[in-house]
Amino acid sequence: MKTNLKKYAVIGALICALPFASFAQYDNSMQPADPGDTVISAEDAQLDSAEAQQVVPPDQAPVSTQVFYDQLSPYGQWVNMATYGYVWIPSAVPGFTPYSTNGHWVYTEYGWTWVSDYSWGWAPFHYGRWQYDANYGWFWIPDTYWGPAWVCWRHCDGYYGWAPLGWGMNISVGYYGDYGIPSAWWVFCGDRYITDRHIYRYYLPRKHCDYLYAHSTVVGITHYDDRHKVTYAAGPRREDVAAITHATVKRIEVHPTVKPAQRFDNQHLHIYKPEVTQNNKDNSRPAPAQHVEINQVPKRTDYYRAPVNNYQAPQHTEPQRQEPQRQQAPQRQEPQRQAPQRQAPAPARSMDGGGGGGRGHR
Repeated sequence: MKTNLKKYAVIGALICALPFASFAQYDNSMQPADPGDTVISAEDAQLDSAEAQQVVPPDQAPVSTQVFYDQLSPYGQWVNMATYGYVWIPSAVPGFTPYSTNGHWVYTEYGWTWVSDYSWGWAPFHYGRWQYDANYGWFWIPDTYWGPAWVCWRHCDGYYGWAPLGWGMNISVGYYGDYGIPSAWWVFCGDRYITDRHIYRYYLPRKHCDYLYAHSTVVGITHYDDRHKVTYAAGPRREDVAAITHATVKRIEVHPTVKPAQRFDNQHLHIYKPEVTQNNKDNSRPAPAQHVEINQVPKRTDYYRAPVNNYQAPQHTEPQRQEPQRQQAPQRQEPQRQAPQRQAPAPARSMDGGGGGGRGHR
């Protein structure tokens, strides 16, 4: 009986391991994580020097959410939704997904921080919340608190995953759940590529996300901002990532700027992160200069449902074997045999020249 139990236990363990074993093809084709260039270019050095002369004063006057309405208008459309008020739909590439498309992770004093490649990335990835609508895709809802990334983190053996926090979701000090974030919002990649500058190459295809979500646990590490009385997810421990990647995880310094912009120079993240309030100085409510009602927005279902993952496993297909073409033997021309024409028998010739058949006489 004990032998049978051990046998079944081994078989069960193998069955459970099969889905993860199927991901081995991704690991085998991957290169070591690319942390990016560690040298600051001459141009970045000059910009650093110029920005150093414009140090943000610690008591800089707060700005209102009007800064979002003004600065993001050229890059998307402000829409009035009954549930959320004014929301912003970016004019982004097909398949755009927040904290996934055009960006990467770096480790800062605030934890894992999303560095966007979009010039407008200083705002929607560090303030507010993202929400998804089946008809209109991803849209952003402004808020006033800054964070390195408003996401939730998960981990399972060999993989990290993250997803944006939806509207009304806040990380608590006793953070241990993922607040019911839909599994379709999650992005997973090999954990040893979390520091890669081209992390999008290693996103797992969507068909694996449900399984990874079900077999992963929440990374419950948080950072509490005592000044603003707000908590956010800090992501994996720096020591854990260093052990997984077998490399030193560099800590990037965050340098606040005085103007709405962001720039990453491999050593510092220069980003606009002001104190934001809900109302203007005259206590009026901020609003976009132009907006449309939700019923005026064309549905973009096909536009936004494109796959978020860019990495595809190499296809190992056997080349089709080409059978050698055999030359056809020349058709043998059989000689045409003409049947001999039968000659009609000549009429019997009379020896006497007569026409009768009698026997001639000599």
